[in-house]
Amino acid sequence: MDSNQNPLFDSMRRAGALSELFNLPVRKRDQDGWLEARSLFQDDDQRLQDMVMALGRDRWGTGNHHAACSAFVIAYLTRVTRPLISQYVLERRVPDVRLSNLEFHWDGQRIDGTALKRPTFAALPADVASSHQDAVVVADAAELYARLKGWLFDANLHIVIPSLRRAARASIKVSWNTVADSCAQAFSRLYDIAEEPESVFKDADAFFGDPSSPVYRQLAMEVFGHRGKLGLFSRRSGCCLYWRTEKSSDFCSNCILLTREQQDTRFRETLDGRK
Repeated sequence: MDSNQNPLFDSMRRAGALSELFNLPVRKRDQDGWLEARSLFQDDDQRLQDMVMALGRDRWGTGNHHAACSAFVIAYLTRVTRPLISQYVLERRVPDVRLSNLEFHWDGQRIDGTALKRPTFAALPADVASSHQDAVVVADAAELYARLKGWLFDANLHIVIPSLRRAARASIKVSWNTVADSCAQAFSRLYDIAEEPESVFKDADAFFGDPSSPVYRQLAMEVFGHRGKLGLFSRRSGCCLYWRTEKSSDFCSNCILLTREQQDTRFRETLDGRK
């Protein structure tokens, strides 16, 4: 299929113009070196463990299994949650990020790309793209949100995290808190650049306030103001363990190990650094 004919590519390009990480490409069929996501997480535990530990050493300078898995989840989800959440918030579309629809590019040493296998997406009936052959039309906003949760959690992370636990001794608790923070980072970035930031906060509040979600109460998001500037920040209820690694010189700004006052100071410093 000519990608230009798929409306998901148009909306991905619009989001990508705001932030490069909001764009999730479709796998190029004429390019070698692609690995199905299901194969990575389900076919070879030793290969997965080796990848996790290598990334932990490269990114965070750690040989700790829990910290390395946390680093791996962050690297994996950065290319998944930001495109997914940006499409949901900005376009009210949900790209198909089920594990069965993702592929990774292997450069011989590491994964250097993530892509969709097919440009499938969920859309509302009023969406002009709902008549497209790659659209999965849902009844209403509630069903669209349910599709987001189903594709991201049930058909992806509920497979990925147990696989990391089995292969590399990942902490389930740390992993899910890292998932929540990855999603929060997407909402925070959108708040900074969206035309209607209030709607971003509303979506984020609903996302983390859903009792049926695995990220429920993993963190709390709030609009924080300082010297006339506003930002959307999260306060975590768990830890990614970055502070325990060689690459760390401090805690994350929203680390649970910091007091609320210390977090406030970091948030003010962040806002001071913005133009």
